[in-house]
Amino acid sequence: MIANMELDVLFLSFMLYSFLGWLYETTVCSLWESGHFLNRGSLLGPCCPVYGGGAVIGLVLAYYIPNPVMLFFTSAFLCICCEYLCGAILEDIFHVKLWDYTGMAFQFKGRVCLLGFLFFGTAVVVISRFVQPLVLMCFSSFRPELLTTTAVVLAVLLAADTILSAAAFSRKSRRLYRFYIRWHAMLNREFRSLSYAIQRKLPDTVLEHLSETQAYILEKNHSLAQRQAEYQETLKEKWDNFRNN
Repeated sequence: MIANMELDVLFLSFMLYSFLGWLYETTVCSLWESGHFLNRGSLLGPCCPVYGGGAVIGLVLAYYIPNPVMLFFTSAFLCICCEYLCGAILEDIFHVKLWDYTGMAFQFKGRVCLLGFLFFGTAVVVISRFVQPLVLMCFSSFRPELLTTTAVVLAVLLAADTILSAAAFSRKSRRLYRFYIRWHAMLNREFRSLSYAIQRKLPDTVLEHLSETQAYILEKNHSLAQRQAEYQETLKEKWDNFRNN
């Protein structure tokens, strides 16, 4: 499959899975852990490159490893290596910790864990076997010129987003850092409003199950609960400082 894919189609697949990863983190993961939607992406746009990179790694491996069991373990190992590397770069260079698996079973330095290993391995097998053929079928319905143009535009936007976000993380520009904080605060405010509006329409049994699941996760991961409280307090403090200045 990978041998028949052009570079633009491969990059568009990367962007698609990066967006789906962001959507999964912002909705499912945030809902379980925080009780409402929360933007968990580190970039300004709706994109989590670690998911897109993991998916592309899986697609490349699927071409060379047809055995699904071998594909599962190989892709899972490489994906958590990428996750660990991203976590190390964010923590050691930008002093930002976007995820923390401390308190979960079989974790290492809070950056990777067994659950992530199982998730990535399963996701790669499902994507390579079932999802990507449908994606390629969808892409084939568009003209090649349109796919190439879209890939180039998204590549430029991703590069610009990465540079701006990195500059904001490093606090090279106070104005850019203020914009980054305000942008994410605005997104989180809108996401919370949306999730609460949806929850008001859900049955009480679903809300009770959600509340019990959230309480269980926070009970098992005290570091996560503490980090959430610290994050909210820090964000409020920064926002108040910006308003006063």
